[in-house]
Amino acid sequence: MDPQDKNASTSGPLPTVATAEASIKRLRKENATLRKELESLKTSVEGASGIEWEAEMDRGIVYSDGHSSTSALSAGRLLKQLSGLSKARSEAGRIRNSSDFSYLPQPSSDIHQLEADYVRWGYCLVAEAMSISQVAAQVDRLVDQAAAERQMELEAKTDPNGSSQLVNNLVLKGQIFRNAVEFSEVAAQKGPLVDVLLTKIMGEGFGLGCAHGSIVHQGGGLQELHIDQGMMPMPYPPYPFGSLIIWCYTDFDLESGGTYVVPGSHRTASGTTSFQPSVDLLSLVDGDPGLVSICAPPGTCIITDTRVLHCGGKRLKEGTRYAMRCHYNRGFIRALHEQSSANIHVPKDVYDVLSPRMKQMMGISVYSSGQIGEQSVASLGSTS
Repeated sequence: MDPQDKNASTSGPLPTVATAEASIKRLRKENATLRKELESLKTSVEGASGIEWEAEMDRGIVYSDGHSSTSALSAGRLLKQLSGLSKARSEAGRIRNSSDFSYLPQPSSDIHQLEADYVRWGYCLVAEAMSISQVAAQVDRLVDQAAAERQMELEAKTDPNGSSQLVNNLVLKGQIFRNAVEFSEVAAQKGPLVDVLLTKIMGEGFGLGCAHGSIVHQGGGLQELHIDQGMMPMPYPPYPFGSLIIWCYTDFDLESGGTYVVPGSHRTASGTTSFQPSVDLLSLVDGDPGLVSICAPPGTCIITDTRVLHCGGKRLKEGTRYAMRCHYNRGFIRALHEQSSANIHVPKDVYDVLSPRMKQMMGISVYSSGQIGEQSVASLGSTS
């Protein structure tokens, strides 16, 4: 008997009917998913179904993590799901180059394409954001500064074997870096384009969290997967609190130690932030395309959403990877990075040459210089 129904509209074989065992397994999986979704909605449902003010007042100040009076559920607890994963996948060869996937972001100068990439995947790549000569000048200055800090035994090592070095607080260590941080064309030929994109992400008046140089030799650079707004209380709104940008001074790819990222792990198509208290982070990592290493040539600027899962990548081949990483925050948020202490410890000789915008970014000038309506003492005359 011919198994193909000649009268069927399909041109392929007819679908097979699932066995009872397979159907039960599928339904159990669906039920588990639905239970998880119901649990995540429990708080809002309870709030709409009769919690009394008196009971809440008796409970006092209690947040969703059950013990902290200063924050909601910590993102760190969720990130423990991914502890050791970047190392395990790197050693198992389970991380691919982003260039293996034609639909992932490629370097571009088209602002519409850059915005589309950022929205869909949580990052975009600005092509030739720095010229070759601009990159070379900044690498030369970074290498000199790093050598001086090593000589003075003040270097910040990010690997116990000395295979990586962080050069913190670059805004205090050269005008060439300050120019790049505030997107001057003198230091970054497409800095104004990056500035426009960051303004779209965070609004006008955004601030600087940190700016530091990253030097990674063979065997160094690997981090745990994380998000860059993990210090903020959850649940998150449907937008990022900031943006990490990476100026690529050398090639980025898997062998070179390019940044690992889970494309699309920042949000859903409806705008909801994917990073929720009930989320299964492993399911995000195991989705399509999974964990990849960003591929970009020197001079590229990587712009990321602070909600996207990512981490530093391990350099596998000989040589050194150089980059500058800058974290920016929405204007109403103070600097959120561990290196941000530089913003309040500025030597006078550096302060005197800071531009007004740099001072605003660093939070060492008033947020708004406009008058707020009060009269000065002089205008009131003598009160004696």
